[in-house]
Amino acid sequence: MTSCGEEGIKKTASDHDPEKVPTVTTHDVQTIVSDSGRTRYRITTKLWNIYNEAKVPHWTFPNGVVADELDDKFQNTASLICDSGYYDIPKRMWSAVGNVRLSMRSGDRILCDRMYYDENTAVVNCMDHVRITRTSGDKIETNQMFYNTKTHRTYGDTFIHIEGSGRVIEGYGYEYWDNDKRYVVRRVQGIFPIDDSRFRPH
Repeated sequence: MTSCGEEGIKKTASDHDPEKVPTVTTHDVQTIVSDSGRTRYRITTKLWNIYNEAKVPHWTFPNGVVADELDDKFQNTASLICDSGYYDIPKRMWSAVGNVRLSMRSGDRILCDRMYYDENTAVVNCMDHVRITRTSGDKIETNQMFYNTKTHRTYGDTFIHIEGSGRVIEGYGYEYWDNDKRYVVRRVQGIFPIDDSRFRPH
């Protein structure tokens, strides 16, 4: 990966522990990151540590990061905000921890405590107190959610609570396709109608 537009770059001396001391530390960054000649992300962060000489080369963002996915016209198609971030360079794996907020390409918004994104498989893995608000208005609560950004499929094996369109659905194991906007819950525990009339003024 290559990047440009970095500010406040500081390189470390050669006699350091590469596992503990970053090769490069950059402050107050807004930069474009490219992969294989294609612009992929815009990263904004207060502190970016680059460990190029570690056994597992990686980046850390201990003070939080905003990562925007860009299309070929540099338009924002998706975004990530979190309290701290980590990028495993060989595995091409992003990790985000703490107050994770995702805006997906579909327009859906996700809140969770932890998130992992594998660039090789194009799969997002959201974990712990996952809350999803869909563009349809549906609200979903679960403890783990996978999303394939290529097939536009959401799925998981944990308990799910879906609220919207006048009903609540609860169960274990689910799938959802962005194109169909349809849920498949494999082990349904219950479907409950919501009576909105009691909330309407008389």
